[in-house]
Amino acid sequence: METKNKGRNISFCYFIIIIFVLLCSCKESEKRLIIRQILKEWRGKTIIFPEDITCKVMGRDTVATDLFQKPYKILLYVDTVGCTSCKLQMLEWKKIIMEADSIAPNQIGFLFFFYPKNPEELDILMIRTRFNYPVFIDERNAIDSLNHFPKDMTFQSFLLDQDNKVLGVGNPSFNPKIWKLYKHLITVTRQKEKTAKTSVKVLESNMKISGMEVGKVSQVIFVLKNTGFSHLIISDIKSSCGCTVPDWDKSPIAPQKDAEIRVEIKPEEPGYFNKTIDVYCNIKQSPLKLTISGTVSK
Repeated sequence: METKNKGRNISFCYFIIIIFVLLCSCKESEKRLIIRQILKEWRGKTIIFPEDITCKVMGRDTVATDLFQKPYKILLYVDTVGCTSCKLQMLEWKKIIMEADSIAPNQIGFLFFFYPKNPEELDILMIRTRFNYPVFIDERNAIDSLNHFPKDMTFQSFLLDQDNKVLGVGNPSFNPKIWKLYKHLITVTRQKEKTAKTSVKVLESNMKISGMEVGKVSQVIFVLKNTGFSHLIISDIKSSCGCTVPDWDKSPIAPQKDAEIRVEIKPEEPGYFNKTIDVYCNIKQSPLKLTISGTVSK
């Protein structure tokens, strides 16, 4: 009799375990379905940013408009619900920012948009954690009003491209797998941009300068219009002489937008001046040749 009872007890225990596993499986399936729906809704969607939002670094006002011009951006939105410090994960974000700069230097901007219950408390938290990266204080919660983010804070972070279109969804500070996915998406997208060809139109490819003097610095600006359908990537610019120094924006140039190449010239001797600038970029006729000419007086 005792053996039968033991058998019944064991069978009952197995039954409970099976029910528990099934329930967990159902919950897991439901969770995956929700994730798929969120990804489907948000991938490719354009994020709209509000204007006139206060930007701070460790409690002090600052300006960080350059972050919006980066080829890739990671947006974090934090609302007033729950524990603010738990949501922020500042130490994790500091690690992510450092790693991002090593895999894609100056290519990834972090946009931290906070809708704080207590702005002063947020300032103290920034100082305490020594988080010296710009944050946007959105006291009107304008960014959520414009975009209607998911309610689950796990999905209130996004990887964006240069045009603010969503490439990925998820908070990398909560889940290392999300950060790994973001790095993969950035690497793949950068590789595609490098291989994708575009076309350019140079407004003036031969710049003639008057009034050049030996030892005096002159400057010219070449304007390249991206007339193709892919981003223009200027990978390098080389000049035929050390007296001619080019400078340009390293960010990808969107289709139908202009790129400026600023060149400083400091002639070393008088006479006729003719120098060549080779622009290496993702066009069929790369390198693109630009010239600067003129007469240098003593």
